Amino acid sequence: MVRYGILGPFAVRFDGAAVTVPRPRQRAGLALLLLHANHPVSIDRMVDALWGDAPPRTARAQVHTVVSTLRRALPPPAAQALTLDPAGYRLAVRDEDLDAAEFGAGLARARELADQGRPEEAADRLRQALALWRGEALSGIDAPFAAAARARLDEERFTAYELLADLELSLGRHRELVPELTALAGEFPARESIAERAAGALYRCGRQADALAVVRATRRVLAEEYGLDPGERLLELERAILRHELPVDPPAGRPTRADGAGPDVPDLSDVPDLPERPPNLPTPAQLPQVTSGFVGRREEIDRLAELSAAGCDTSRIVAVTGPAGVGKTSLVLRSARELAAQYPDGQIFVDLHGYDRDEHESPAGVLERLLLALGVPGPLIPHDEALREDLYRSTVAGRRLLVVLDDARDHEHVRPLLPNSPQSFTVVTSRGKLGGLVATTGAVPLRLGVLSPADSVEVLGRIAGRDRVADAPEAAGELARLCGGLPLALRISAVRLAERPELPLSGLAAELAPEDQRLTALSLPDGDLAVSRVLEHSYRRLGPDAARLLRLLGLHPAESVAEPVAAALSGGPDAPLGASGAAVRPLLRILESLHLIEPAADGRYRMHDLVRLYGRQLAAEDPAASAAARERMVDWYVTVADAARRLIAPAGPHVPVEPRHPWVGPYPFEDAIAARAWLRAEAGTLLALTRLAASLGDHRTTWQLAVVQQNHLIGSCGLDALVETQQLGEHAAVLAGHGPAAAALASSVGITFAIRRDARARRYLLRAVNGFLALGDLRRAAGTRLYLGDLDNGTAHRLCLAALGRPVPEDEGFLERAVRARLAESA
Repeated sequence: MVRYGILGPFAVRFDGAAVTVPRPRQRAGLALLLLHANHPVSIDRMVDALWGDAPPRTARAQVHTVVSTLRRALPPPAAQALTLDPAGYRLAVRDEDLDAAEFGAGLARARELADQGRPEEAADRLRQALALWRGEALSGIDAPFAAAARARLDEERFTAYELLADLELSLGRHRELVPELTALAGEFPARESIAERAAGALYRCGRQADALAVVRATRRVLAEEYGLDPGERLLELERAILRHELPVDPPAGRPTRADGAGPDVPDLSDVPDLPERPPNLPTPAQLPQVTSGFVGRREEIDRLAELSAAGCDTSRIVAVTGPAGVGKTSLVLRSARELAAQYPDGQIFVDLHGYDRDEHESPAGVLERLLLALGVPGPLIPHDEALREDLYRSTVAGRRLLVVLDDARDHEHVRPLLPNSPQSFTVVTSRGKLGGLVATTGAVPLRLGVLSPADSVEVLGRIAGRDRVADAPEAAGELARLCGGLPLALRISAVRLAERPELPLSGLAAELAPEDQRLTALSLPDGDLAVSRVLEHSYRRLGPDAARLLRLLGLHPAESVAEPVAAALSGGPDAPLGASGAAVRPLLRILESLHLIEPAADGRYRMHDLVRLYGRQLAAEDPAASAAARERMVDWYVTVADAARRLIAPAGPHVPVEPRHPWVGPYPFEDAIAARAWLRAEAGTLLALTRLAASLGDHRTTWQLAVVQQNHLIGSCGLDALVETQQLGEHAAVLAGHGPAAAALASSVGITFAIRRDARARRYLLRAVNGFLALGDLRRAAGTRLYLGDLDNGTAHRLCLAALGRPVPEDEGFLERAVRARLAESA
């Protein structure tokens, strides 16, 4: 039997055992359905209730995700009772299985008994109904609908107390009412109806001063906090108390204060003491199941075991950090399972949802759940967060607990939840670096990176099937590469393979290969598990400037970017290039603190492929801003590469480039040696930018990038890249109508093909000669003409050597080297 409780801390029990609904959003969704038990709740109404006035664009899809994950968390009878029909979602619940419904039925029955003139039975029925309340209604539910629903339930509770008070007073049982009514009056001093009945009961017990104190406390709250005057009934009651006009039944053995003097607050001596904390505290065992497909991480698990076994004079807190989706929770849970026996007083697990704005839970709510799990009765848990923190630390003192605080936002998020017992061991996970936690508590940092290629393939095999992966090793390796070693991406891919046995690994790899489709492919149909979703949680934690920088860094085609390039990307439309990167440095540190980028060598920053694709996907939502930033980035590279080639070969000739943005400040090198080193480091980026510009049809940028790479590619014998860039550049220069660039680039392609004895050399060399002649550049036309000849019998090679003034050797390898030297001299 499944029983639900919303009249106090939110609770679900199945056959007497507690059922954990771990996520705040799922708990809120279940609470909403329970408030409308046995009635349909439309999708639109659920969106409004869960998100209020600012729902995300995917709110309707997220509602379905909430319900699907809720079904998985609930016991089978409850999951089967949660259905969808055209009117919305409906949860079928019997009245006796929901405390709010049972309370409502009890209140209705008490009214019937009272109307039938059976006050004693009515009062007993009300007491049974009120006993269902365990504290503040919907405690632990943080959603836009909760406050209004809580107020409605409280109103029903007050109505029950008012009816009970009237019945008990009519029966002369005012003494039994005093503890309950004075407690309610103290908790809700603005409720005039409660104050009236509490004061009346106190007066009839011979406590006129205390009765007057209750009335005046309510008047003071109404005036000071609400600017209101009390109602006529309360004023009349105050006058009656002052005139001693109410009947008094003083208790035997207790003196009656007839002087009218009394304390400022009600005398609560008649209120029974709250129950003491039970001597046999429960042992919480809250560790969730370890995620399937867990592989490797032996070094990190051993490190956690070593820190757990260390003495109390060392830190008892570990901060496990790393990028989103890297498997921090899985690692910690696997380690916690191995360490659980060392902590006999219990294992606590709390998912803080620190980076999920929709699921985020306040420390006060978490403290309440922890205290309940540790055996503290609900009535003993104070409302004030600071008092809850004190009670939590007192409760865990001296106990050997293993505490896992998962997905923390920052130090302040976990500070109230850290146990002070040196016998306890706490592990905090976060995608932030938690520097504040390390600095203030001495926590030991443990950073988690992506998996190795071998471990990545092993994850695929664990979930999709070892034989299936072993039969396609190349496709498995390609899948692992496309997932970037990120465990979340690997698990999603493996699940997709497991769900579709007919899908070959190569087919999924082909689906992931296009960069603009990869993030879409790395998600499961219900939307609950997606790489883009976990990245979105990190992105939403960024301020506007840092978020803009992440989007723009996604436009960079290489896996790492230098700080000056980041500054160029993030600069304003009219800002010159080459300025100091001081302005962008704090933003880079923010991205680094959330593991969205990682520091690399030589002042560069590395970005995971999937993070880069996510940033690029966001940047595409503002095409104009993306185009402007891309133009600034390309101009930066064109300007710096142009300066490098002129430093390496100052005599030229060089086709002039035409960047749109002016340059200020020094270049990132001082001499020809440093310029060559810079070109070697950025060769991959320059090639990628050339391809990108050509794919976008940006002819002006394509030919400029091609001409600034000529010298470096010739000198480094990068003939494959030389052919590709110069072909792209020549085609772009022709379309852009730039004759000097078209001729120079056609010459480079033709000479490179001549070296390789490729018949296509003649076509390019002829275009180059004609291009130089059209420009009136007879010297370069004649120089290029030397390479024309019978390419099939080697005439071009002999002409090349004649131009170099050297005899033809038998060593054909020397011939190729000689031509390269000639190109380097004349470029």
